[in-house]
Amino acid sequence: MKLSEPITDVEQLTPALLTDRFGRNGFLKSGSVTSIEKTDSFGSSCAEWDRLSLTFSEDYEGDIPNAIVLKVYRKGWFGGGVIEWTFYEELAPKTPDASVCPVFDCGFDHNEKNCHYLMPDLSVTHKDGPKESTEQLHKAIIEELLKYHIRWWNDPRLDEWPFMMQAGGPLRMAQAIAEQDVRDSCASFEEALKPLAQELGDDLDPAHIEIMERVIQGYPDISLARVANGKNITMLHGDAHLWNLFYPKDPSTDRIILFDWETYKRGLGAYDLAYMLIHGTPERKALEGPLMDFYYKKLVAGGIENYSRDQFEYDYRLSVLSCVFCPIIWKRAFSVRNAMKAYKDWDCGALLR
Repeated sequence: MKLSEPITDVEQLTPALLTDRFGRNGFLKSGSVTSIEKTDSFGSSCAEWDRLSLTFSEDYEGDIPNAIVLKVYRKGWFGGGVIEWTFYEELAPKTPDASVCPVFDCGFDHNEKNCHYLMPDLSVTHKDGPKESTEQLHKAIIEELLKYHIRWWNDPRLDEWPFMMQAGGPLRMAQAIAEQDVRDSCASFEEALKPLAQELGDDLDPAHIEIMERVIQGYPDISLARVANGKNITMLHGDAHLWNLFYPKDPSTDRIILFDWETYKRGLGAYDLAYMLIHGTPERKALEGPLMDFYYKKLVAGGIENYSRDQFEYDYRLSVLSCVFCPIIWKRAFSVRNAMKAYKDWDCGALLR
């Protein structure tokens, strides 16, 4: 698919423009878009979204549903949109059997920091996160994550852009990147720690501040030692919590879809599992053992060799340390407590001695 001129506002959309974009990108075989109606709009941390209802001419033939969304990235998240394009255009098509949301059109402008996507409105066929996080549900998510972990395990593509680019934001410490970039990222978290303590005040246990200080100081050496040889590294989703997926209303016709690929990265596969359980699953302690067993068995069955169960568990413990960083930026006391519980359960302090 060729990149288009970026759309910056829903008011730019006309039937003629959509007909041209859909046809040029191979989704419209005949006919045309005849009307567009905006049915809803909402915002996320990275973008503004508009839900659109389309009608087509009687001779329409193509792959465009009647309900689509326009995603317009906020300028501060422009880089995430560009990185996400690499996922949809290059990485996802090379990942066998991955369940991926189609992209009907994309455009970005580096100078103006504009980026947009036209995609199906998944709320028609899928639903948001479940009220209860069951073992069965997590296994389905793990199977989807493993498609990426197994496909990109030790792949040379991980040594190129954007995987080796230092990211910003709260999730960056899962990155396996250059030494100085890791140390610089840790330094920025150290600067953010004092404002966190001031903002949360009595909601934050002073002992937790001390632990986070130790993690920030000790993490670079431990993580860099683990990834120095470049072995047993893969592609992560990077933000795989239960609300970054769409769940099929009818599992017989649709599948779980992982969404929000702005923060995929190069790192330890165990991180996606640890992050999902620590920062998105109230039942972590009960589910952790069975899900770790499930993940590792599926990983080995998928063809991953020379990666022992002991190494996997070490990587999981190291990933628990990575998950300590996120709440420093989120500034959520309950996220700090969740990370500290996992830190204690896995005796992560022993890694820092």
